[in-house]
Amino acid sequence: SVLVLLPLEVATGVLYKLTLLIIESFNIESGEDAPDLLNVITDPLTNSIVQLDKSVITGIATGDPEARNKSLIKVWCKKETNTTFWNVTVGNCTAGAVCWEEGNLTWTEMNMTWTDYQEKCKHLFASANLPDLAVGLILLALSLLVLCTCLILIVKLLNSMLQGQVAVVIKKVLNTDFPFPFTWVTGYIAIMVGAG
Repeated sequence: SVLVLLPLEVATGVLYKLTLLIIESFNIESGEDAPDLLNVITDPLTNSIVQLDKSVITGIATGDPEARNKSLIKVWCKKETNTTFWNVTVGNCTAGAVCWEEGNLTWTEMNMTWTDYQEKCKHLFASANLPDLAVGLILLALSLLVLCTCLILIVKLLNSMLQGQVAVVIKKVLNTDFPFPFTWVTGYIAIMVGAG
């Protein structure tokens, strides 16, 4: 295929033009409007394994000292922050507070904010009480295991495909030498064909 397509491409540029037409038909945009081609496939899988708390990442990036002590692993996927206001009586009104008097009493407005945790995340490490380092090491080991397994399976697949008649043809072509005065050229031609 290289011996046919390379001269064809050099002479006419047909492969470049064909791939350009295909890419332009996708209407792919760069920047923030770029489509998430692989994320559509990978996000459901990665979100079922682990989810990261983006607010902690943002806090660390902006230099928030409280964010450094928080875990990056998201535990609560749905939470709501509520603020309640109520009126209380005070002896003296503090500076900057909204105060009013009714009879002999001085009133001010107090507030309290709390977070209502409503729904826990549904990934593998949501309920695990492990530090971030342990989760990272577990995920590293898991990803290396998957990578090695895939590589071994690819080698096994190629090995099984290249048996029989195909293996005989490949061995015959690769182990062929040119006649006597040109035997030294065989290796160089094999390199050029392989690199082409």
